[in-house]
Amino acid sequence: MKNKIPKWLIEMPKAELHCHLGGSMRLDTILDLASNNHVRIPAKNKEELIKQVVFKNKEPKSLQAYLKGIKICESVLRKPEDFQRAAYEICTDAAKENVKVMELRFGPTNYASKKLKLHEIVEGALDGLKKAETKFNMYTGLIICGIKTNMRATKRAVEIAINYQDRGVVGFDLAGKENKHSPKEFKEIFKPIFNNFLPVTIHAGEEDTVESIKEALIHLHAKRIGHGVSLRENPKIIKYMDSVRIGLEVCPTSNIDTGSISDISTHPVRDYFYRGLRVCINTDNRTISDTNLTKEYLLLQNELGFGKPELLSLAKNGFKAAFMNNSDRRKILDEFDKKYGLLLK
Repeated sequence: MKNKIPKWLIEMPKAELHCHLGGSMRLDTILDLASNNHVRIPAKNKEELIKQVVFKNKEPKSLQAYLKGIKICESVLRKPEDFQRAAYEICTDAAKENVKVMELRFGPTNYASKKLKLHEIVEGALDGLKKAETKFNMYTGLIICGIKTNMRATKRAVEIAINYQDRGVVGFDLAGKENKHSPKEFKEIFKPIFNNFLPVTIHAGEEDTVESIKEALIHLHAKRIGHGVSLRENPKIIKYMDSVRIGLEVCPTSNIDTGSISDISTHPVRDYFYRGLRVCINTDNRTISDTNLTKEYLLLQNELGFGKPELLSLAKNGFKAAFMNNSDRRKILDEFDKKYGLLLK
């Protein structure tokens, strides 16, 4: 059967580097937190919630429409323990498909209020990740997101990220609406990030031209690019990203949902892979896109003809691109090569 997931694919060690906390919460948890925190959401049960937040087969396909479902999910997170629960449960679900490195990201300024402080939000999420790390023997890290439409919020996010750099925050990101919000506009705000050597990954080339990727690389010193669909517009940037091993966080199902691509057959991931880019596969928003990491690999196998050696190479790329201690990375890669080395292309 075409959609039957091979056992080896489930068991294959994986890295999830581009996964948003707000868009990856369990549906039951969203309903539970809405009830506990007295938050009104446009759904009384799971069936209604699916219609509101799961984006598969919805129209129109756009990033703005896609983000509306995430806002519903985010609205129920009101206490530090909510963030701990969400982070832990996402890692629990990922562990079932043998995710060995889990980088979760979110914009804490989206949730801050007089009753809920930034440090409480970040500490809640970190507590959930650390709990999962111990329970499931996985490596975890938190990526703090700045907001492209709000420079003041991004400045606050930079400050909190640096404060927790040695306590589980492994990187910094810019997320949100891409058009008319140029990465180079944030160069000054990012200076503390550069000065503290916190790795950077930037959402770029998802709904904007390749110029956004160029600016992320030049002005924000990005070590990874999130999505990067429009990268195909500039061969010189492709060559550069190959030569200095910039990671490319590809999220196939999400790119269909947001209209970044018309359908999976037009996705440039295969071209990027064959050009030697450090492509790694991710979910973006597990709940919103009704996906998990294994499903994303299966999609590439079934629809784009990726074979087992190629999927293994993509998985290995995830470990190579992760923002993690290199000695820990080496352990994972050594174990991976020991088991799969003869199968890799």
